[in-house]
Amino acid sequence: MTDAAQNPPRDALVHITDIHFWEIVRNPLQLLNKRFLGNLNVILRRRRAFDTSHAAAFADALAATGVRVLFAGGDFTSTATDGEFRQAAAFLENLAARGMQIIIIPGNHDVYTFESVRKRRFERHLGAFLPEAGYPCRITLPGGTPMVLAPTVCPNWLSSRGRIADADVDRVARLIAEAPPGPLIVGSHYPVLHATEGYASGPMRRLRNADALRRALVDAAAQRPILFLSGHVHRFSDQPDPEAPRLRHCTTPALFHRHRQGGIAGAFSEIHVGQEDFLVRPHTLRDDT
Repeated sequence: MTDAAQNPPRDALVHITDIHFWEIVRNPLQLLNKRFLGNLNVILRRRRAFDTSHAAAFADALAATGVRVLFAGGDFTSTATDGEFRQAAAFLENLAARGMQIIIIPGNHDVYTFESVRKRRFERHLGAFLPEAGYPCRITLPGGTPMVLAPTVCPNWLSSRGRIADADVDRVARLIAEAPPGPLIVGSHYPVLHATEGYASGPMRRLRNADALRRALVDAAAQRPILFLSGHVHRFSDQPDPEAPRLRHCTTPALFHRHRQGGIAGAFSEIHVGQEDFLVRPHTLRDDT
């Protein structure tokens, strides 16, 4: 990591991900798909592990950083219900009302069922925060840093696997190549490394075609510093690519994920973009936050 005093920041953003607003679904007609398993997980585990009742306090903590750009990396919901999306929309609207620029991509839980995709719930509820160009796309942060958003999610019958098509990999590569010189951020829900010192993803939770996307990033990193920013694994990790030292892979833990030991109530990351490097600051939120 580069010291901020030696590398004056040109941009800053906070990264939150895997928010997982939840509700218990009691209508049996809404459980005739993968949501049955997700609803069972909510009842047995997620409602205790993800205390979303502190959403307003967490918004205070995010705003208190003084950073005015927020990248939300997906999994706003647990089983992609209308009620969960309404909670997510209210949370983002609260942050936007505090003067934060909101950048979002969907997570696999936001396309949890084929029915939710067919009814375009993600787009209907969070459309105010979607990029006009769709995904993949390139946006420019206030200080001039290019950021490319890579689509990596799809519905599945049982697994939690992601997917990025070859055409989207090519488009991401072109968007990077056509961006102005200097450091660049790529935002994704899924990481492209299946294991780091911080996490290990099982085969049923990995990104299909990850090798193709990673190869495009490695090639692009020969020309510029790149930070690949993702979530999904619910763990913090920050390390250079084994093949390309100018390509860094960073994952951020789940925002509301509560760890009883140590009183940890959640986490997010603060990113500062320097002239030639990135400074990543993990933030841990505790019960007394």
